[in-house]
Amino acid sequence: MVGTSLEVRGGIAAVVRTYLNGGLFDRFRITYITTHREGPALGKIFAALGAYARLCSALATANAPLIHVHLASRASFWRKSVVCALASLWRRPYVLHLHGGDFSKFYEEECGGFAKAIVRKALGRAALVLALSEQWRATLLRICPQARVRILPNSVALHDPPVRSAAPDSLRILYTGRISERKGTFDLLRAFARIAPRFPQAVLICAGDGEGPRLLEQAESMGLKGRVTCPGWLPAEEVRNELDRATLFALPSHAEGVPMALLEAMSCGLPVVTTPVGGIPEVVQNGRNGLLVTPQDIDALERALTTLVESPAERERLGAEAHETIARNFSLSATLDKLAAIYRDFGLPERRQP
Repeated sequence: MVGTSLEVRGGIAAVVRTYLNGGLFDRFRITYITTHREGPALGKIFAALGAYARLCSALATANAPLIHVHLASRASFWRKSVVCALASLWRRPYVLHLHGGDFSKFYEEECGGFAKAIVRKALGRAALVLALSEQWRATLLRICPQARVRILPNSVALHDPPVRSAAPDSLRILYTGRISERKGTFDLLRAFARIAPRFPQAVLICAGDGEGPRLLEQAESMGLKGRVTCPGWLPAEEVRNELDRATLFALPSHAEGVPMALLEAMSCGLPVVTTPVGGIPEVVQNGRNGLLVTPQDIDALERALTTLVESPAERERLGAEAHETIARNFSLSATLDKLAAIYRDFGLPERRQP
């Protein structure tokens, strides 16, 4: 299995950590090769070169009957394109597991003719391409009609929701992930600024890396000092603590795949406000298990936040439906069983039954 360092902050690392904690690496003999890690450019180059050397060694000694490649767009794709070329050179099958919400933009707007040909070749030569949703499957087939694409949704461990008070001392609106315009964090701040005067007990917590200092600066300029906090990137245990304390979860992204942060919030029984981008509409149905708003529509986001802040009953109903959605369609055990079946199709022996 090839991907980014598990210490990196981001979706791919979160997915692989979930597989690791869920027991996939115990069920199959998996070697994880890191092609990227945080740090200076020179360190990233050495990490990639070291990964290619390890992969070549495994390929040369016949210890890699299948290469499972996790990738996204831009630099992630180009690093993994070398992995695909090496696998093809040794005539070993590889599975491309696509993450992130920007791959279509990357291909259509940022790749020239030669780069697009490389993308299509990598997809077409893959023994299997794993997409996070039906929407992303259709997108990949438009790029490369001959690609063999199967859907494998992201998944999370199911949690028992905490008992949340109907009248909490504070109303905690939580966002987790990279703080940026593309993720809608600044849209969320603008909507929160509108509701803040009506709900003096409401606070906004934006946990993650990125543009936290700029978000706090804007919050202060809006008169929200002390009501918006950016604790930075939190370890998994602290994220779970924030989810348990939250009143609602908001992720108004402009582009997504199937975000792990959203699934984790729903698994904890939180009502969610999000946008119908990427694979999200295959997870959240407006008014049934969450609220959907058009990306960058501050008015709609304000109305959705107001609905949940004002109605404990609606929060409870949507949160319960969100939890049931994860249990029914996005449970970790079901996803690991699907992935195990894929591995067995390629002849990989399972050394331990779940």
